[in-house]
Amino acid sequence: MESGKEGTTGKQPESRGDGAWQGMRAFYLLWMGQFVSIFASRMTGFAITLWAWDLTGKATALVLVGVASYLPGAILSPFIGTLVDRWNRKLVLALSDAASALGTFVLLLLFLLDRAQIWHLYAVGIFGGIFGSFQYPAYASVITTMVPKEQYTRANSMRTVIQSASGIGAPLLAGAVIGFISIQGILLIDLVTFFFALGILLLLHIPQPVRSKEGKAGTGIWQETMAGFKYIFSRESLLSIMLLFTVSNIAAAFSYPMMNPMILAKTGDNAVILGTVRSVSSAGFLAGGLLMSIWGGPKKRIHGVNVSFILEGLLGSFFFGAGWGLPFWLMGAFFLSVFNPIINSCYIAIMQAKIAQDVQGRFFGVENMITTISYPIGQVVAGVLSDQVFEPGLQSGGTLVPLFGEIAGVGTGAGYGMTILLGGVVAILVGVAGYLIRPIREIETILPDIEPDNTRMGESPTQS
Repeated sequence: MESGKEGTTGKQPESRGDGAWQGMRAFYLLWMGQFVSIFASRMTGFAITLWAWDLTGKATALVLVGVASYLPGAILSPFIGTLVDRWNRKLVLALSDAASALGTFVLLLLFLLDRAQIWHLYAVGIFGGIFGSFQYPAYASVITTMVPKEQYTRANSMRTVIQSASGIGAPLLAGAVIGFISIQGILLIDLVTFFFALGILLLLHIPQPVRSKEGKAGTGIWQETMAGFKYIFSRESLLSIMLLFTVSNIAAAFSYPMMNPMILAKTGDNAVILGTVRSVSSAGFLAGGLLMSIWGGPKKRIHGVNVSFILEGLLGSFFFGAGWGLPFWLMGAFFLSVFNPIINSCYIAIMQAKIAQDVQGRFFGVENMITTISYPIGQVVAGVLSDQVFEPGLQSGGTLVPLFGEIAGVGTGAGYGMTILLGGVVAILVGVAGYLIRPIREIETILPDIEPDNTRMGESPTQS
């Protein structure tokens, strides 16, 4: 990861007099702590997926867990973003992780007492989703105070690398050990890794940004939150690209949550095959993240967004949704994932370069609500559409066989595949729209870059 230092123009200090790490070394340590914690959380997520599917056998039950985790946080995220700007961002990250650990602890107790029910997952998901919503605006905003502007895309892609790298081994490991240590053992591992990540976080120095003119707007939480909305709605390019991502999250909701039920339905609940497919999917995320970490992305980042949407739909959703064998699922899972880090790294880097550092919390809070509110809604629609329409309609002799049987196939699991195919169509349309809509296509020219306060990263104010 030494390439992460390319593009800096001055020597960044490695540690402070008070013993806290700062600069790029601090960012690498933050990256390491998250890797360990996210790996264990991925194991927990996989184990809970198997438990919930075994209990209900319905995709709707699985997606409702995701809805419970996403929707409350998405609704509250504008206010959460304002709090991120007001509070110490290191403390915000620590409290968010602590809330996640508390949810894991509650689930552990319920499983130990043999009292766990499906609604407990929803309740814990709501709690964890609210506090987890602090992570996105906090992490996106601390990047701009810890690393130089030239490294924004790489730093964002490193976030994807730790998530995807942990996902490669986690499904396989969870599937292999759950029979020996049970879901309780996996939850315990998840809980222990929180303390490791917290210990690393306490060693780091995460700078607070200098107040800008925009950051001084408003005197209360409500006023500052509304200032975040005004900031976005007064800039056509920002609003346009966010609405584009709102639509793109419908495509994501039709694709990713349906992968598990489709594989389980088509294979007769084969956890090994599901773990293999999920691991290859994570390998795709890792490959895309590593590519962006090394390459840094295209000079015009919007190309990385639009082209990747089109290829994700063509090579990912179509192969996976129409596939009836492991080779097709592996190929589709890889391509569904490999373009995601490119899309997100380029998109977030564009936003980080255009927004003042001290308002990035509220900006990303509002942005999170606008772009992700469609994801839980899309999950519900996808679950109901799969279970109630496509799945029965694509059984032998079903009413939808003449229309979609040739592409999605016929039999158990075909309906879930059809939903994924529909998500692919939406993804392609999103990529095409990104080129047709001028405020999106030319966003990097229309909006000027905000020069970061490099003194917070240990650089001279005169350095670029």
